[in-house]
Amino acid sequence: MSEHDLRVLDQLTEEVGAEVLNRLLRTFFGEASVRIADFNRLSTSNGDASEMHRTVHSLKSAAGSFGATKLAALAAELEQDIEDGVYRHDPAAIAQLGAHFEAFKAAVAARGISVD
Repeated sequence: MSEHDLRVLDQLTEEVGAEVLNRLLRTFFGEASVRIADFNRLSTSNGDASEMHRTVHSLKSAAGSFGATKLAALAAELEQDIEDGVYRHDPAAIAQLGAHFEAFKAAVAARGISVD
């Protein structure tokens, strides 16, 4: 599986235009950053499983919508572990969420899409 499917960004640009895509990506980047931090906080404190599930599910769905395939896949794995009742705090997985998120942001920037 490729880390990113940037063809999704091309398709979104065609569908909604570059300006709208930039706004959508800014929103995604802001919200994804918060969701990763929230998931880390909840996981570290053995927080409510349903809240952890909602947080990672939302991250998975949004990441998939923009072509951040590795981020979406890892979030899906974590979501499934929570659903199965086998998730335990995993600092390495949380670090990977952050790394995949940052890699996607870098790939978007490398495409010349400014979202600052």
